[in-house]
Amino acid sequence: MRKMFIFFIFTLVINGLWAQQFTIPRGAELIENTEFKKNGVTYIIEQRYRLPSGETMYVYYDVDGASSVTIQRLEQTPLAIGNEIRISGMPGYREFNFGNDDRKLVQFLKIMKLGWQRNTRGEVRTPALSDRVFNGISSWRSEFILLLDLFDETWVLEHRQYSGRDLASNDRTTFYRVKAFRDW
Repeated sequence: MRKMFIFFIFTLVINGLWAQQFTIPRGAELIENTEFKKNGVTYIIEQRYRLPSGETMYVYYDVDGASSVTIQRLEQTPLAIGNEIRISGMPGYREFNFGNDDRKLVQFLKIMKLGWQRNTRGEVRTPALSDRVFNGISSWRSEFILLLDLFDETWVLEHRQYSGRDLASNDRTTFYRVKAFRDW
């Protein structure tokens, strides 16, 4: 009886973990697979899928290690799902909305090797939750939106703060892509 109970609990835990894995919706058609590169080395993979509903879904995967050889793993959870912002006659933007989850945002920035504070030698610090760019007025609700400009592949963070339903503050911070962080 005890073995059966342990097996049952083990099965529930495995099913719970399996359900948390990201899956591409059934019937989704892969449209495009793009590798973003810096100095000839791939740092992120973008896949575009056309969903049966007609919408387009963007999925971003991190690249393992510093090698230019890219290995895609569909069984891994993607870093983020971005929305396309189209601008007529221009490349447009990818928008990553983290809501008020600054922890998820900071982890995404670290994985992508994006930092916001650059010194005179061009070194960029590792982002941390304690950085002022992620802090706001505690009684206001925060929303973090990271934008990738597809024209020149620059990154900008919009930190919107709401007092009730009204937008009270909208700060923008440029983030820099680096090969490695150098804390100073």
